[in-house]
Amino acid sequence: MNVLILSASTGGGHNRASNALKSYITSHDKNARVDIIDTLKYCSSFLDKTVTLGYKTLAKNAPELYGTFYKTSDKESPISELVNTVTSQFAKKLLPLVKEYNPDIVVTCHPFASSMMSLLKESHNLELPVVSIITDYMPHRAYIGDNIDAYITASDDTANNLCDKYRVDSSRIYPLGMPIFQSFYHCDENRAIETMDRLGFSHDKPTVLIMAGSFGVTDILKIYEHLVELDIDYQIIVITGKNQKLYDAFEKMLGSNEKEFETHDYSQLFSGLSDVNIARMIYEHSEQLRHELSSKLTKTFRRSTDKTKPTKLFYFVDNVEDYMHISDLIITKPGGLTTSESLACGLPMAVFKAFPGQEAQNADFLTEKQAAIVLEKGEKGAQQIKELLSDPQKLKLMKENCRGCAKVNSSEHIYNLMKDLVKTKNTQD
Repeated sequence: MNVLILSASTGGGHNRASNALKSYITSHDKNARVDIIDTLKYCSSFLDKTVTLGYKTLAKNAPELYGTFYKTSDKESPISELVNTVTSQFAKKLLPLVKEYNPDIVVTCHPFASSMMSLLKESHNLELPVVSIITDYMPHRAYIGDNIDAYITASDDTANNLCDKYRVDSSRIYPLGMPIFQSFYHCDENRAIETMDRLGFSHDKPTVLIMAGSFGVTDILKIYEHLVELDIDYQIIVITGKNQKLYDAFEKMLGSNEKEFETHDYSQLFSGLSDVNIARMIYEHSEQLRHELSSKLTKTFRRSTDKTKPTKLFYFVDNVEDYMHISDLIITKPGGLTTSESLACGLPMAVFKAFPGQEAQNADFLTEKQAAIVLEKGEKGAQQIKELLSDPQKLKLMKENCRGCAKVNSSEHIYNLMKDLVKTKNTQD
């Protein structure tokens, strides 16, 4: 089978889903050809920079504005019409790619890619099947197209919403779950023991995993200080992802007895301005301004406690499932793929700083299913963690709820559906 996967880099989840599906297909069919293309980059470097940087800048620096744009574009409005116009203009640029690859099936892991392929099928009478994977727990209008053959949803709730709100025919909706790597579903007990021993962790203490790459430096350092002050016995894993400034700050926090140390965190740079969101966006897009203000990025972080907890710090890791499997609770932002991976591991979540839009919708889904709590700021949030770790029965129930929400072996089921769609199309030919 020749498979073309269309993704984009607005957040890491779209590419992680794409890679998980590719990994499953190529490991089960040695003759399969699977290629992942960044749709926005392929169509236009300008479109890619506008959408990708716009998403990252608004979501991080002006979340309320991003939330307004997200909601407005999810209903009939001038904004949604503009989005449709843009995707229509760039959809035709995908045609050479489709002709070159001549795929048996196209899988889209981004709403723009889904819209573009639907439009392309209509305008050029393409007969190949297109599968759209919705990478959050609530759909968005941008995913919807008349010529999408199958929608993959993360949950039954997502499927029902797609049918009721957007009037998508239920025969085209498959609540198979987002594609994630198989290793998240199954905990190897021996491997878990080896991981605990390698970390030097106790097998009898609760473990909290903090996935902190999307947090600001000062924010997460303060969260950590509140956590280590709790008068219960537990251990902590911190993974900063590719957030180098946060990793460096944590190294100083964990490896020094100094009462204060320097950090680099521009999130505090504009805190005194009334137009803080505008200032942050200008800063993001101005290399000259960043250079001129570089000296002001250095802030002094003053410790508020001398207490500690056993803690292991990691930068980017490619085996996050190992740390999820040995943890009792994860503190994280509720991105679609992180959520699916945590659910597959049966790992309850304390979600933090969900920005308006898809993350807030994911958080609503998780709390409704009692698979997560929304973490409050400061000491209140730390007390929430204490209450959970001190209540094994509640944690056990949350773990069961997580597993109840997980769609087991999603990549396998998606691949089987893809084969059925290709077979049906070939039979019709």
